[in-house]
Formats: sequence, structure tokens, C-alpha cells
Amino acid sequence: MSSTLNIPEIQAKLTLSLKDIYPLALNADEQLEALQNEEKGKFSAIFQQDSGFSASANRFLPYLIELNDEIQSLPIMEPDNQKVKIQGILKKIKMMHEVLAKFHSIKDETLH
Repeated sequence: MSSTLNIPEIQAKLTLSLKDIYPLALNADEQLEALQNEEKGKFSAIFQQDSGFSASANRFLPYLIELNDEIQSLPIMEPDNQKVKIQGILKKIKMMHEVLAKFHSIKDETLH
């Protein structure tokens, strides 16, 4: 039994999720840049190699770009591969939310 996915609708919702993450990621990247300028925050990647991301960066924006590219590629994928790809995208978006929330909560704790 094969159900047809409404790819334009799914794509729009996933893109909206990225738009929600973008300001948090931008803010975090600015803070990471400041920390690195102070000789702090010495790490090479935000997510581990087994996270599912192809990108390996010490900022959040490359990961968002990768997610956006994956979302934009959904309509041209074989229908059988779309569901698996969507599940992977959702997993990565969830990881981004969790890491950004943790990042910002640590930052907020250090300010108080």
C-alpha cells in the first residue's frame, strides 16, 4: 500500500521550521564567532559525524543550508525515497532545535 505524500505542503512546513530556526542559529553563530575571537570555543564541528549531516562546521548556518538543500530536493526525488528523506530531515531539524535550545539556555544562565 503506497500512499502519496503531499510534497509541496510538507516542503512548505519544513521550510517554515527552518525559518524559525534561522534567527537562533544566526545569533548562536555570532556568539560562537565572538568566543573564537577570544580564543575560546575551540571545536571543529557542532554535530558529530554520525549525526546524519554531511556538513561539518563550527557554525550552525552550514547545517541550515544543507537542510534547506535537502528540503528543496524533495520534489525531484523518487517517491519511494521521499518518506525516508523526510524522516531524516525531521531528525536533523529536531537535533538543531535541541542543540540551539541548549546553547541559548547555557548562554542565558551565564548572563544571570
